[in-house]
Parts: sequence; C-alpha cells; structure tokens
Amino acid sequence: MNSLIKWDRIMWSSLIFVSILFGVVMFYINPKIDSKNGIGIIELQLSFFTDEGMRIVHDFGIGGAERFKKYILADYIYAVSYVLFFVSILKMLISRKKAYNYNFFIYIAIFAGIFDWVENSIEIAFLSNMKNFSELIFFLHSVVSLLKWTALPIVLFGIYKLTKESR
Repeated sequence: MNSLIKWDRIMWSSLIFVSILFGVVMFYINPKIDSKNGIGIIELQLSFFTDEGMRIVHDFGIGGAERFKKYILADYIYAVSYVLFFVSILKMLISRKKAYNYNFFIYIAIFAGIFDWVENSIEIAFLSNMKNFSELIFFLHSVVSLLKWTALPIVLFGIYKLTKESR
C-alpha cells in the first residue's frame, strides 16, 4: 500500500508539471520557433527527407533554427515529464487492479520518451549541419518520431483499458 501511495503522489505531481509544460511547449515555444502555430515542429519530425526538413526550417523564418536550438531543452524535460506521468499512472492502476499483464505498457511509455530524446538529438545535429546531413540518419529520425507518435496513443489505450478493467 505504501508503494501505491508513492506512485499516486508522483502521478499527481507529474500531471500538474506535464500539463503546464504541455501548454508552454504547444502554445508558446513551438509557435515561437516556427513563427506560426507550432505545427512546423511536427512537420519537421515527420518529413523523412533532408530537403523537406531544410524547407520546413527555412519556413521557420530568420533565426528559426537558432530558436529551435535555444528551446530544445524544454522538449527533453517534457519527454521526461510525460514518461514519469504515464509510468506513475500505469503503476498505480496496475497495482490497484493487480493487472500485472499490463506492465508492458510501462515499457512502451519509457520507449516513447527515449524515442523523443533520440529525435531531439538528431534534430540538433541536423540544424547544426543541414546541407551536409546524412539522408539516412534524417530518415531514421522521422522513423523514430513516428515510433514515438505511435507509442503515445498505445500508452493512452493501455491506461483506458486499465480504467475499464473490472476488479
């Protein structure tokens, strides 16, 4: 029971933090980077080809690449915070329901965060040397991004299933 209380506290703390960070990233940082509505960041993640990536970064406007590098730390922190939130809510639900067969959703949440960190790291490297950047690495960057964007709804599905699971 003591362990359950600990995960409950972590879940609520991380929910507050991830909610605040979500708002900051999505409604302040991303629009500031792409000089529009922030969707350019997701377009970059899923562009697959360096020429397309360079076009997207060019569309960010003057200083867009520098703004991206300036604010990227927030995305690393955001990844840690959503992983912590997802892991804590999954641990809490799995413990309460004794549904230990759902533990694999915890690993999917952790992999989503790892994918996010890899994606961010490749983007930093890309922005530092766009013209000579490896097509293969940039393509793999978008595959990793796609894996992240696939893992997140799977984790949400696991949480949904656990909340519907009978005791």
